[in-house]
Order: sequence, then C-alpha cells, then structure tokens
Amino acid sequence: MYRIQDSPETAWRLFQFIKTAFEESNINPIPLNYYLWYQYYKGDNPRFRQEMDELLKDEMGYNDRVGRRLYNDYFAVDSTSSEFDKALRRLINLMVKKLHSWNEKLDSHTQELEVSAQALKVKDLDITEVQKITHSVLHTANSMQETNREFQQQMLENTQEIQKLRQQLLAVQTQVLKDELTEVGNRKAYNLALEKLLMDALEDGFSACLIVTDIDHFKQFNDAYGHLIGDSVLRYFAKLIKRSQSDNEEIFRYGGEEFVIVLKHFTLEEAVKRAEDIRQKLSETHLKLKNSDQEIRAITASFGVAELREKVDDAESLFYRADRALYKAKHQGRNRVISEDQL
Repeated sequence: MYRIQDSPETAWRLFQFIKTAFEESNINPIPLNYYLWYQYYKGDNPRFRQEMDELLKDEMGYNDRVGRRLYNDYFAVDSTSSEFDKALRRLINLMVKKLHSWNEKLDSHTQELEVSAQALKVKDLDITEVQKITHSVLHTANSMQETNREFQQQMLENTQEIQKLRQQLLAVQTQVLKDELTEVGNRKAYNLALEKLLMDALEDGFSACLIVTDIDHFKQFNDAYGHLIGDSVLRYFAKLIKRSQSDNEEIFRYGGEEFVIVLKHFTLEEAVKRAEDIRQKLSETHLKLKNSDQEIRAITASFGVAELREKVDDAESLFYRADRALYKAKHQGRNRVISEDQL
C-alpha cells in the first residue's frame, strides 16, 4: 500500500483535501475527525483504512459516533506509537471532552431561552412576570457569554499546546534526519525528500535530477592517515557542496563516502554542469594535516547523474540509473562526471 510521508507541504495539501471532503459529505469538522481522516489518507494502519473504505461505501457513511468508535478501536490505546503521537492523542481527547462539555452547556442555555420565549407568548403578562422573564433571559445571556469566553480560552491553550508539540517534533525530526558527522541530511532524510520530490513533480510537472557521488579511493585516506583524517575529508566534501548550494538543492550522505544531491527544476544538462563544478573545485583542493605543513594526497570524486522520467520513475529506478552512471565514471578512471545518456 502506498503511504504518504509527513511533511508540512503534504500535510497542508491533505488538510485542504480533507476540508473539501468534509464540506461535500457534511462531516463535522472537529479535531477528532480531522485526525482520523489524516490517518486514513496516510495509510499507515491497513485495518483502519480497510474499515474506512467499507464505511464510505455504505449509505449511512461516516459520522461523529462512528468516528469516536474508530478512534477508540484503532488509536486511543497504541503502545507502539511515538511519544509525540501519544501526546497528540491525549490533547485530542481533552479537546473532544471540552467540546462535548461546551455543547452540553449551549444546549442547556438554548433550552432556558426557549422556556423564556414560550413564557413571553402568554397573554396579559403583568410587569412582575415580564421582569422575571427578562431577568432569566439576561442571566442566560451572561452565562452563554461566560461559557463562550471559557471555551475560547481553552481552545487558545490547546492551540498553544499543539504549537509546542509541533516545535518539539520539528526539533526531534531535525536531529533524526541529520548526519551527525557531515551535518547534511542522512539516508532517511534522503528517502523522504525523494518521495516528496516524486509526488511534487508528478503533480506540478517540473524537471528534476539526481547526482550520486563518492570520494575516489577513500579507503586509502583512512589507511594512510587514520579515520580522523578520513572524517575530516568527508566533512570538507560536504561543506564544499553546501558552499555553492542553490535553493533548489538538497544534499544527503547516503552512506560511507557516498553522497546524493537532489535537484529540483534542473535539466540533465544543468545537473551535469553542477556536478562538474563540484568535481573541479574538489580536484583543486590541497588540504594539509592539522598543525603541519604536510599536504595529504589529492582528493577527487566521481559523479553519476540521472534525470527524472515523469510518470515512469520511482525512487529506485531514478537512483539506479544515477548509480550506474557513477559506476561507469569509476570504471573509466574516476574523477569524472557521467550522465545517464552516456550509458
């Protein structure tokens, strides 16, 4: 089953899609319903998705009562979820309780007003009875105002809590998705970014490319100078790529000495030029050992470049062609750029 990856842009598109679905199907736009439908479109829970599919085929369809049952069945108790998900569910449970309490108070106020309205229909009311009814109406109006003020304050507090949770999640994600040594994205971040690129490219129809590169004879650096120098070379290579990084590029350490650059709105020719620029700047580099005038051996890298084939490619096929081009660059003597059209 295809699963949607989390990202701010994807979440916003889903929110708009769910909002439209709610309007068309007359679904109550409460937090619990938004949560359930977001989980439905994410597709992370196959049993839940299957039950939702069956419900949407039924004439009765989806309603708040069904939503509460689904939430309790699939999400209210789930020890495998992340701490963030647990905190979010606790907050949603609290918001649902507050909404229920608010609705009960409004129902009570409405009934009080209806009683007063019926009392006013009685003919020949004396001044004392009118004053009594007026007092009751004013009391109810004041109570409604206080109830509304309390509800607004509670929703503000909940909104602030959601923002706090979101900031915590973003901070954790930043650390989880970053390579500690080079401070570029790690393999997981690459997988997420490429999936998002494929989704966006399919939707918007823009060009995109992938550069796969690794440092030539990197093992020799470790053997000759030790792993600390090898780590320094990796950090330098990452910094060199970032130094001329454009807004339409994302850089990742794929593993070991291998890096991947994801380029949005790049043609194959432009991506090859970008790779050649990095290759040339690296080959002109002369690094010295720390606290010494001794230069370490020359650093070079090889590059493979592939362009996204719209409506045909997936993450594996795009990477496969770029990796094949890299392999050919290595086979032809290293320190060169090979594109897929040279395969």
